[in-house]
Amino acid sequence: MTKKGSIFKDFRQAARINPYVASAMLWVTFMPSIGSLVLVPWTISRADWLMQLNFHNPITISGALLVSILLMGLALMPTTMLAGLSGFFLGWTVFPWLVLGYTLATVLGYAWGKKVGGDSLPLILARYPKAENLIRKKQGQLGELIFFVRISPVIPFALSNLLFALMRSGYWKLVVFGTLGMLPRTTLVFVSGTLASSIYGAIRQGEGISNYVIFIFLLLLSIWGIWRFFTKKN
Repeated sequence: MTKKGSIFKDFRQAARINPYVASAMLWVTFMPSIGSLVLVPWTISRADWLMQLNFHNPITISGALLVSILLMGLALMPTTMLAGLSGFFLGWTVFPWLVLGYTLATVLGYAWGKKVGGDSLPLILARYPKAENLIRKKQGQLGELIFFVRISPVIPFALSNLLFALMRSGYWKLVVFGTLGMLPRTTLVFVSGTLASSIYGAIRQGEGISNYVIFIFLLLLSIWGIWRFFTKKN
């Protein structure tokens, strides 16, 4: 209880020094769910219009890409939900644009997190020098951590953007390893969307036994990879 309390105490102290990081943490934690409550009904009400969009038109592509970047990069909607709905309404034509969208959203999310986060991580870890020292020593290997965090089906996209901004992972590593890590779960959800018989099936992102098996596999793989990153010697 004491240890848990001290962690929250350190976080509150860092938040007092930099209140923006506490606000940002709350935003990326709750805003995607709130955004979904607003955007999903809007999507359902405009289902016919969405299914008629022409993705061979450069203006349509540019507009949809910009919207997806803002939704994902500013944590206004979960990436998995956007992937499932895109698969249901638009099909494989938009898949490359979806990948490009979350790649550019990574840049936006990282830039935003870096600006609001400042140097908050050392403040939060001030009483945990071993953890701070471990992160510093493994700074050059963060690509591995990024990949396994991104491949996890339970770690939110926006939250990981903020955490890696606090850790100063760098744009290049986050874009390259983050994009590769996102591909498996994005593809899984997108395929579920294309196969869904209704928009509600796309929102639920598939409930077949194969989806659960892949979900568990990705979860275990990410846990193993993150554990290996922090426990292996340099």
